[in-house]
Parts: sequence; structure tokens; C-alpha cells
Amino acid sequence: MTKFKIKSILLLGVGGVSMHQLALAFKSLGLKVYGYDAKPSSYTKLCEENDIKITHKYTKEFLQVDLCVKTGAIPDNNRFLIELRKKNTPIVDRAEALAWFCKKFKNVIAVAGTHGKSTTASLIYKILQQANKKVSCHIGADVDAPRFCLNDDFLVVEACEYQKSFLRLYPTISVVTNIEKEHMDCYGSLFNLRNSFLTFLKRAPNRFVYKEKSTTFLQKYKNINFVNSDDFDYTPILKGEHNKKNIALAVAVARHLDIDEQTIKKVVNNFKGLSRRYDYLGNFENTKIYIDYAHHPTEVDAFIQTFKKQYPNSLVVFQPHTYSRTKLLLKEFLKVFSKLNDLVLYKEYPAREKPTAGMTCFELYQQILKINKNVKYLDNKRNIQKIIKNYDAVAFVGAGDINKVAQKLI
Repeated sequence: MTKFKIKSILLLGVGGVSMHQLALAFKSLGLKVYGYDAKPSSYTKLCEENDIKITHKYTKEFLQVDLCVKTGAIPDNNRFLIELRKKNTPIVDRAEALAWFCKKFKNVIAVAGTHGKSTTASLIYKILQQANKKVSCHIGADVDAPRFCLNDDFLVVEACEYQKSFLRLYPTISVVTNIEKEHMDCYGSLFNLRNSFLTFLKRAPNRFVYKEKSTTFLQKYKNINFVNSDDFDYTPILKGEHNKKNIALAVAVARHLDIDEQTIKKVVNNFKGLSRRYDYLGNFENTKIYIDYAHHPTEVDAFIQTFKKQYPNSLVVFQPHTYSRTKLLLKEFLKVFSKLNDLVLYKEYPAREKPTAGMTCFELYQQILKINKNVKYLDNKRNIQKIIKNYDAVAFVGAGDINKVAQKLI
């Protein structure tokens, strides 16, 4: 993709938060853009509203393209891939397409980490906007209508470590929120994961890392700016200790870019957060309904601590995301859920995986039941209504389709 000579492109998995943004970006360059996703969504609808042809099944017409971009969720036996390979059509993954766009910007601020990437990146983006900077973004959450303009001075990008995709990027400013065990199916060990984050940091001349236990191993390296939550004195709307870390990193980057303090403070104090991050949906009868995207044990624990402090009489409905994560982080999940009295486990969201990749939700439930007799398991939506009526608030937690379960109650 170093020389952009293509006229048409097909994106497989276009319903993803990153992929639909790439589709819109390619469209803005004047390309003929096609998209495939197994199911319709708000993102595929947005693409269609921007004259991008979308299909939810195999369509021969969509094979007449110069390039294909796919996500990791698309299996190798996908029929589009099979037919495109026969035609020798170039196929690249999402990370390579994003890296190509990043090279077109003079200043790229890339935010990586196990937790907090989207919130930190969104804060940086909103601060730059408020400071009247020409800034584009590529963030794994809904900040505003996606903006991607190659004439902008800055690009704020969420850099995901899954399949080492963030190592395709060469940012001018690298930001790391934290580094914990995640995607071990890809890295194999915490040592390999840490080395990848170190490589990511070294690629940028300016490096910002939140100072905590998970990042202490980086202290022996030079030219890293370590940040803590004592570095600002604002009154943000965002709840939770974890968000103080995200804010601290965004403030540090903004100050590095010489953004005035009043502008930073205005954004931080008024930033309400992202969708599916401690997001209040409404009421089911007399019960307040919240959703949150937390899916890693550390994220889940941080959310529960904040939620239970606000609503002592509350219920948490948790949906595991992927079989491999559930198995690899079983010890951590058990620790989080061992003493939680009001807990329901809802059937897992497999994403790209099959059950043989790890552990099902019911198997997780059986493990928790050994140490916590208060846990319940549900595999259908109907029984949830009976359970939640006795609580002041209920949180539906997870990165899968658990939010849809909550939304149907409202």
C-alpha cells in the first residue's frame, strides 16, 4: 500500500468499530468502497449512508476490487477470501491499512495499553479539538462522527496489541496506560508481551507511561516520561480511580504539546466518557440499568469497586468475552468474583473463537461456585427480568453483545 494506485476496495468485517472508520477514510479518498459483515449494525448503516455498498452474504459483484482489507475475526475459509486468492487480489489485514494512513500524518499520537486506551485517546483528541488543532482520530469507541482527513496536523490513534498490530505503527508520541496479561494466545508469555510494548515505545521520540506496578519494569529505560494521577488538580465527571490514570496521561500529552491549562481543564472537567463505559441506559421499572465494556479481570474489578460504592444494593451481570481469555485469566477472574454476593454470569460471547480455544461461561460458573455460592448462571434473556427487580441498579458488563440484552430491557 505504499503507492496508492487502487480504485476499488473490499473490507471484510466492516461492521467493526475500526473497520467502518477505515471504510469511510478510503471513501473520502475517492475510492469505490465495498463492505461485508455477517450482521447489519449501526456501523454498516453509517457506511451505507455514505454510499458504501454493504452485503451480509457472499456476493460475486464484490470480488471486482483491486484490494481487500480484512479483520482477524474473518476466518481463512471465508468464501470472499477463497475467491479473491484465486484471482490473486492483494489481501492485507486491518493493521496494515491503518499503518498506511498513519504514515500520511506528520504527528501521530498512539495510545496503547491493556486498559484505558479508548478513554485516554478520546481525551487527547477532544483536548486538541478544543485547542483548535486540525486533528483526525482512529479510536475503538464512538467519540464523535469519525474524522479522518489527511490534511490534518495530528492523528490520534488507539494502538491495539492484539496480534502485535501496534508494531505496524511509528508514532511521534507513544502512550502506554498499563501492561497486564492479555492476548496470551498471541504472545505466549508476559515477557514477550512486555518486549512488544517496549518496542512500541522505542519507536516514538516522545514516550509517556503511567507509573504503576505493571509498568515498573520500564523504569530502567531512558527517555520515558512517567506520569501519575497527582499531576493534575481538576474536578472531572468521570468516575473511578482507573479514569484518574487516563486523565493524567491525556493531561501530560496535552502539556507536552503546549496546550494551555484552561483548555485542558475545560475538556477534562466536562468529558462524560464513552459509550459502554459506566453508561447509564435508563430504568427497568424501578431499577437503574448500566452497561460497561470491561472484560479483563482488572477492568471488571475496577468497575465493580466504583459501581458498588455508588449502588450498594446492586447486581452485576457479567458476560465473558472469548474462550481463550476466560481460561488464561481464570485465576484472576476467580479472585475478582470470589466475594461478590450479587453476581450473574451470562453465556459467553465467543467472538472469533470456538469452545476448544479455552473455557465456556458455564465452566467458569462451576469454578466460581466452588468458592462463591451466591453466583448464578443464565443462558437466556427471559430469566434476567425476574432477577433484577429487587435491586436499585444493575450493571451489564462485558465486551460482547451483553449491551443488547440490557437495551432490550429499557
